[in-house]
Amino acid sequence: MNILTAYRVNYVIPPPPPPRELLSLNCVEWRTFYLRDIFTYIQRGKRLKNDDHIPGNIPYVSSSAMNNGVDDFVGNTEGVRIFRDCITIANSGSVGTAFYHSYEFVASDHVTALKSPAMNRYVCMFIVTVLKSLREKYSFNREINESRINREQIILPADSSGNPDWQFMTRYMIQTEQILLARYLSHVADS
Repeated sequence: MNILTAYRVNYVIPPPPPPRELLSLNCVEWRTFYLRDIFTYIQRGKRLKNDDHIPGNIPYVSSSAMNNGVDDFVGNTEGVRIFRDCITIANSGSVGTAFYHSYEFVASDHVTALKSPAMNRYVCMFIVTVLKSLREKYSFNREINESRINREQIILPADSSGNPDWQFMTRYMIQTEQILLARYLSHVADS
């Protein structure tokens, strides 16, 4: 059994909602939020020179725009910053590139970790998409630093109280995931 077949057999998803019930990004109010107001934890990773990498199996996340930012696998656990269940945004290199990480990883000093207990993985994936719009503002010569990230704002769906609408973002991303997985599984079944 190949990996695609195994995936299909072991991963059961509910069918996507009918088109008339699909959530739309146009049916919610949008509001501007400072990153410092929606993330309770904003911390830059810590420098780990290549010569100091210990071979291991912990993802090392840097400013790469590929492979979810994973640049290496290390065994370092001391003198590093280890995160989990958060978003990273590249400060330099591929500046503004953002990824969600559900797994434990070591963060280089070329990324900043953004985290909030109010956010589940679906909210994080929604926000990653919004954060990627920041790439246009930054470049190799204009990197993201602590003062810039504290002044940065993004636009998100807001609830009736004017707070980020975590529930809408969650439902929207679950819907998107269901649609994409159904399309993928249909393709695999036809192969």
